[in-house]
Amino acid sequence: MVTFFIIFRNTYLMNNRDQGLSDYRDSRLNSRCLTSILTRSNPDPKALTLPYLLKEVKMSRRLICLSCFFLSLALVLAAAPGELTLDKYHQPGEVVSLLKSWRANYPQLTKLINIGKSSGKSDMFVLRIAAQGKSGLEPDSRPAVFVSANVEGYHLVGTEAALKLAEKLLTKYGSDKKVTSLLDKRTVYVAPLLNPDVAQAYFSKTRYERLRNRLSMDDDLDDLVDEDGPDDLNKDGLITQIRVKDPEGTMIPDPSDAKLMRKADPKKGEKGIYKIYTEGLDNDGDGLYNEDPPGGVEINRNFPHDFEYYVKPAGLWPTSQKETIALIQFLVSHKNIAMILNFSTENTFLNLQQTGQAKAAADKVKVPARFASFLGLDPDEEYTLKEIVDVVNASGITGGQQVDESMVASFLGLGAAMSIDREDMPIIQEIQKDYKEALKKAELGYPESRAKGVRKGSFIAYCYFQYGIPVFSADLWAIPEPKKDPDEKEKDALTIEKLKTMSSEDFLALDDEVIEDFLEEQGAPPNFKASMVKDMVKAGRITPERMVQMMESMPKRPATKEGEHPDSYILKWSDEVLKGKGFVDWTPFKHPTLGDVEIGGFVPYLKVTPPPSEIKKTIDFHTDYYIGFMNRLPQLEIKETQVEALGNSVYQVTVYFTNTGWFPTSTAQGRRARAAWPIRAKLKLSQGQTIFSGRSVVNIPFIDGSGGTKKAEWTIRGKKGSKVTITAGSPNLDPVSTTVVLQ
Repeated sequence: MVTFFIIFRNTYLMNNRDQGLSDYRDSRLNSRCLTSILTRSNPDPKALTLPYLLKEVKMSRRLICLSCFFLSLALVLAAAPGELTLDKYHQPGEVVSLLKSWRANYPQLTKLINIGKSSGKSDMFVLRIAAQGKSGLEPDSRPAVFVSANVEGYHLVGTEAALKLAEKLLTKYGSDKKVTSLLDKRTVYVAPLLNPDVAQAYFSKTRYERLRNRLSMDDDLDDLVDEDGPDDLNKDGLITQIRVKDPEGTMIPDPSDAKLMRKADPKKGEKGIYKIYTEGLDNDGDGLYNEDPPGGVEINRNFPHDFEYYVKPAGLWPTSQKETIALIQFLVSHKNIAMILNFSTENTFLNLQQTGQAKAAADKVKVPARFASFLGLDPDEEYTLKEIVDVVNASGITGGQQVDESMVASFLGLGAAMSIDREDMPIIQEIQKDYKEALKKAELGYPESRAKGVRKGSFIAYCYFQYGIPVFSADLWAIPEPKKDPDEKEKDALTIEKLKTMSSEDFLALDDEVIEDFLEEQGAPPNFKASMVKDMVKAGRITPERMVQMMESMPKRPATKEGEHPDSYILKWSDEVLKGKGFVDWTPFKHPTLGDVEIGGFVPYLKVTPPPSEIKKTIDFHTDYYIGFMNRLPQLEIKETQVEALGNSVYQVTVYFTNTGWFPTSTAQGRRARAAWPIRAKLKLSQGQTIFSGRSVVNIPFIDGSGGTKKAEWTIRGKKGSKVTITAGSPNLDPVSTTVVLQ
């Protein structure tokens, strides 16, 4: 550092030699001093002639330039982040450092937003990525995509994917046409780590698969907090399990592999032998083990949709946690967000199951008597929402404004929806098909039956059902199932893909055995027989298309053989791929209170955190897929205008608005929840003009994607040749405008 300041001072003096001999002498002496430091230890005191001094000055200036160059280079190299090689998991502090370095190196594209602090006082950041001023709108006013990751905290691969996606956007801007066009017109918010406290636990000295944040809680109601958590008894750095023989035990070793434990089945004459505990001690002496571990609430169960009341890990009430509040406040304050793409343990591309069954999407409902008589309907009769919509629109009571199923559902007070709205389902199914084809093309095998649906109180549930915009989530990775060659029966089996292409007649032609095998595979209740389904199809009460919707909303059933332990494939994968490192063999241990026990089991994080060597391919695929997905946002355009002279200076103005994007301008569920933004078409009159009929602002509830078109009309009195301006848009759509001439 001293050398740097000497260099700086000499540079200044060398460039100001006209200030006098005194300054020059100071410069010469400093140059000699610098040269002595850098080149030799004992300078010649006689070497003070002018030619020698000039030579020394020139040498010193060369050294100055070289030193400055290498110092600048070192500073740049130290500040610039290298390419993410996806060969490690980043700790929360490293994630923050990466975000800050991108902010420093791409100031024209980024803004780093601190949205709040976690319960453990860790900062939570969102990186905004957008080109400045290209679209004419500020980044926070443009249609935006919110990319979220790792709200659970232990889904570390999701954090890596979000970081890689951000890196691709930043490094490809200006060189990749699609990325450049995207960031010129849109804004992308990236939140790579929404639960930093839980994520940090993975990197602790003793690894314990922790799901709760750092809020201290008294789980066992003894006026103490976090006093009885797990202990690493065998000092292997892992918290696994204890099995101990006990007359009251309910667990037995699995017959296929004694490493695996399962519950004894009394119906089969089995008697339990073992009790299972998390590895640890009875630290508070209350006779219980690890019943009050560190931490309090699982963040991905604390959101306000289908919240699990009286379930401790979910929290005392929805949004009780700082992390939850910070995230919701960010979303609510950014009305320009039009889509959410998530990385978490939930996979909504492959598993369409939501938190429960929806009333809004139910086949039929009864209309309350006070409304039924007004509409000419029978209050004791059940109607589909579509039938009610048709009656309402035909009645004329809406003043010409068209209502849809979501409006009727909300008006009738049918309650909170808990499955995908029927109007949204075709779009979701098309995306599912596209995703599966992309997976196949990328040669990424994925055990679809293991994909998890949306859980109660989760971030994804809140986003779709209450925030009301399209949301998709990918879990990126799952332990692969062993491959097997299908027998002839399996080749002829009925699948959901086959069912999608069937007519009712095709389905009725199937053998009962084929249908019942299919129902069992899909997890239907045992009393749900083929004959019952066929009778429903014959009566027209259900169709193959409706069956597909029902099946895709049901919990997926893992593809295990009858009697096979559900974790057997995990153990096999651990043995074959990890050389057995995914499981700690049961080893005898003398427990201070339980006596002779065995410690062992699956290592923490095995099921959700793949080895870093396995994440590159899936992250590259999913980040590219998400970036391409961002270009499917709705896009509002004015395709046509018409002006018709009605006489006496009165004109009919018609404007046709077209959605050239792929997605509709809002989801049916968003409209039902009254969270979706309508398109507001506004008329701006010139001096001397008046509205003859209608209103200056027309609300268009939504426009379908891929060319969907809706019109707005006004009747105006004005002078021939005068101009009228029409603007339209919403907070998460680009505004459009046009000017027409009255003629």
